Amino acid sequence: MLLTAKNLKISFKQDEGCVEAVRGIDFGINANEVLGLVGESGSGKTVTALSLMRLLSGKNCAVDGAINFGGKNLLTASNKEILRIRGSDIAMIFQEPFTSLNPVLRVGEQIDEAVLAHKKISKKDAKAETFCLLEKVKISDQERIYDSYPHLLSGGERQRVMIAMAVSLGPRLLIADEPTTALDVTIQAGILELILNLKKELNMAVLFITHDFGIVNKIADRILVMKEGRIVESGNKAEILSSPKEEYTKKLLDAVPKLPAQAPAGPVPSGCPAVIEVKHLNKSFSVEKGIFQKEKGRVYASRNINLEIKEGKTLGLVGESGSGKTTLGKLLIGLLKADSGEIKSRTPESMQIVFQDPYSSLDPRMRMQDIVLEGLTIRGAGRSERESALREVLFKVHLSYNDRLKYPHQFSGGERQRIAIARALAVKPKILILDEPVSSLDVIIQKEILTLLKELQKELFLTYVFISHDLRVVAHMADEVAVMKDGEIVELAPRQDIYAHPQHPYTKKLLSSGDWGRGIS
Repeated sequence: MLLTAKNLKISFKQDEGCVEAVRGIDFGINANEVLGLVGESGSGKTVTALSLMRLLSGKNCAVDGAINFGGKNLLTASNKEILRIRGSDIAMIFQEPFTSLNPVLRVGEQIDEAVLAHKKISKKDAKAETFCLLEKVKISDQERIYDSYPHLLSGGERQRVMIAMAVSLGPRLLIADEPTTALDVTIQAGILELILNLKKELNMAVLFITHDFGIVNKIADRILVMKEGRIVESGNKAEILSSPKEEYTKKLLDAVPKLPAQAPAGPVPSGCPAVIEVKHLNKSFSVEKGIFQKEKGRVYASRNINLEIKEGKTLGLVGESGSGKTTLGKLLIGLLKADSGEIKSRTPESMQIVFQDPYSSLDPRMRMQDIVLEGLTIRGAGRSERESALREVLFKVHLSYNDRLKYPHQFSGGERQRIAIARALAVKPKILILDEPVSSLDVIIQKEILTLLKELQKELFLTYVFISHDLRVVAHMADEVAVMKDGEIVELAPRQDIYAHPQHPYTKKLLSSGDWGRGIS
């Protein structure tokens, strides 16, 4: 056994008292295996991983028990020993590489720094080693990446840089904490394949943390399921996926969005009127470089878009990051102005948008009731009308009226997204633009939000434009699907045709990249 944890307990002191994040768990990681650690947010996964690196500290945090690695208890080892072990023996990849990388240092300098901290070599040799690492993580344009700042890289490129830093010293254990959650399905598939290849090449073990059994199905050998700080089930992948014993494990498995095994029933009725018609729509953005920000070219986010959005139905808009999905959504609602073309809407004033990240789209200084009623307040609604609307809309999205005076940080991620939906519904729209509304949420919360959206659509006869990179999610929401690539709609068809008989190679690529749900019973 490469690493063992015995009776591991982690607690935090807060104003309300002591919170037990991890409650006496035992587990081990074998050499050269991938151990999947699965559970919802708040289950204790990440703090468990941080304790293995001894990154939890401070007077308000207590870690007890034992973590044995290489004959040493990491919890009682000296700081000097821990500094040597970090990076060289145990390394970690974090969920969001953008916040893990220093924004004021070039990427190459940061990888050099990781190498120089543990090896007695020259800066020239460190740079050469960095180029080798970038090649190892399948980055072809190494010169550009080396000289770039983090904000100039894509999400997938940033995550590959983080992996390069993590494996720079050939660790025996790699901890990957939700490393693909924020990435498109095709990029996710590439990162998972990369981690498996590096595991084989470097003969290292991997602790892979996620909330998604679909990803675990792709990468893990053995699985631990955590709930409220305890390990509630463990076993090899085949046993857990085919015959889960605990109700919580079954709930997690059931929440995983799956691609349909065959064409879903229910074509879009031909008699549905169009509430939005888009004709020959084009939108481009200038690319500026140099001190004086001179225009060097243009990026086309929408190219000759033509489509109709049917009343009371859901149009799924899918594609990778940069394909133009969000730009099209903003054009539809008027947040961006098109260069050419036209958008005809039967109800132009009755459209609202729900954004991907509710935490950043909700004003942290405003109470929940003021956020929900913001649109009605701007429209000049009276006090009694606002009060009535607040009670009605909170009931619809399953939020408590008693929580109306709380601030966004006092709510969970799922509750914050419900607040964002309530804000959109308060002005009684007919059309909702839903821009990746569940991509940042755990699978169980994701399923709850999707169920809520379908209930609201049926009750209020809403029309949805559902933007997502995940065809598994779109399969459960859309009536029609438009596939976007490089600003163009490359395929537009009823849902069942897209999944049963995809025509465009790009659609087939998206479907194969996201096909992680199959094989899970």
